[in-house]
Amino acid sequence: MPIERPRMRRLALLAAALLAAAHGAGAIAGDAQGWQLASEQERVAVYTRAVADSEYLAVKATVRIDAPALQVAALMGDGSECMAWRDMCRSTRVLDAVSADERYVYMVLDLPWPLADRDLVIHSRTEHDPASDSATIHLNSASSRYPQQDYVRAETRGRFVIRKLDEHATEFTYIMHTELGGNAPVGMVNGRLTQTARDDLQRLRAMAEG
Repeated sequence: MPIERPRMRRLALLAAALLAAAHGAGAIAGDAQGWQLASEQERVAVYTRAVADSEYLAVKATVRIDAPALQVAALMGDGSECMAWRDMCRSTRVLDAVSADERYVYMVLDLPWPLADRDLVIHSRTEHDPASDSATIHLNSASSRYPQQDYVRAETRGRFVIRKLDEHATEFTYIMHTELGGNAPVGMVNGRLTQTARDDLQRLRAMAEG
């Protein structure tokens, strides 16, 4: 049985609140080239790759979750508050709900010491693909939509995919790249990508399956 399209699109859009947080801004191609496997534990595979004109790596993480796609999508919230499984998400709020498939979200990231917290403005656009029983949330910075607050402004770009495998299993994937701005040390940021992605997806899987 395919995912109910209206409901799946609604829930997938809510995944815009994911906003991937600390990972995203340069161009991210849709192909699978250049990714290097960084970690594979407990059904979570994490890959990284270089991005042109950026010192910060892009990250791709994917996990199989033994729960229905709608149940996974429901954990994304509605954009008005952070999801419990996103460790560095300090706060989010919807700035403008353009339509059922498009919105602008403001997000604050709680970065580890000694880094200062960051904020982002994200434009999210959701596409549903009946052929693959999946929903893709395209995420791009839209900093001009909201003035910078008392944080360093970060820029991000990426996408999230919720794909139904069967009635009781889902594949969740995100691909992100972030320019954190300020003076964030490249080695420190790149060195944390793999563990942060793995921990977040393991937390998501545990919540969905619990």
